[in-house]
Formats: sequence, C-alpha cells, structure tokens
Amino acid sequence: MRTSAICRSTDQRRGNAGYTLLEMVVVLAIMALVTGVAAVRVFSLIGSWRERTELESIEQQFAHLPVLARQRGQDILLPPPASTAAATTAAAGATAGGSAPPPALTLPYGWLVRFDHRLRVRANGFCEGAHIQLEHGDRHYPRIVTPPFCQLVDSPPETP
Repeated sequence: MRTSAICRSTDQRRGNAGYTLLEMVVVLAIMALVTGVAAVRVFSLIGSWRERTELESIEQQFAHLPVLARQRGQDILLPPPASTAAATTAAAGATAGGSAPPPALTLPYGWLVRFDHRLRVRANGFCEGAHIQLEHGDRHYPRIVTPPFCQLVDSPPETP
C-alpha cells in the first residue's frame, strides 16, 4: 500500500518513532509565544482587579466615617489640620496612656486623596460633603462625597 511522504507506514519508519528535535523546538517556541502574550494580559488584569479592590476599600472607609464620628463623639475633619492633629495626638497620648486615636482613613500603599475643601463629619454622623480626587499612580478618580452619609459617587465630567 502506497502512502505519502508525510504519512509513512509503520514499516518505513524502522524504529525512528518519535519527534525530531526541530519539531520539539517549534512546539516549545509556539507555546512560549502564547504564554508570553497571555501572561501580559493576565498580569494587567490582576493589577486592575487589585486597584479596583483598593478603590472599593477606600469607598467603604468613607461610608464608615459617620459611624466612626458617632463612636468617637467628636467631629472628623479631613484632611486633618496639622496643628489640630498634633494637639489631638498629644492630648490623646496624655489621656489615653500614650495611644493616639486611629486615623479616620487608612489608605492602601500608593494611594492619595486630594480634597477641594475640608470634609467635616459631625459628631452626630452628618457628613457635609466634598469633592475629592483619588489618585493611584497616574490614574485619577474624581469623586463626590455626598451628604448626609459620606457615600462616594462618580464626579460628572467637566464640560468645557
């Protein structure tokens, strides 16, 4: 029975069963290319998931500010004034055995919050609202802190 040169019968192989080195190198090169392309996409996807999770954590911390103000029984100012923060820390250290009150917000590494004006959360839990800019690297997330519950909503794009 005749066969093509590509598909040889088992009689014609004579013990040369298997793959050649060139075939193995080609398969490995193709697998490396596919893995390289897929890895870049996967790593960028993981990075965006991490950033979104951190952003949601910050949003939850803002939503928790009214509860925190009621628990502390005092207003929360963000960003805290430098002189007041130092005085508060010194007073808390003197009265609470050296422990300062925990900060109202704990930002993940690399995040920054910019306020257009001071955000005040009253001791009764009422949030006065503000416009903020959340920054992570070169990305900016404009948000509005809405009264009375300090919920963050997307800031509408500015019209020229």
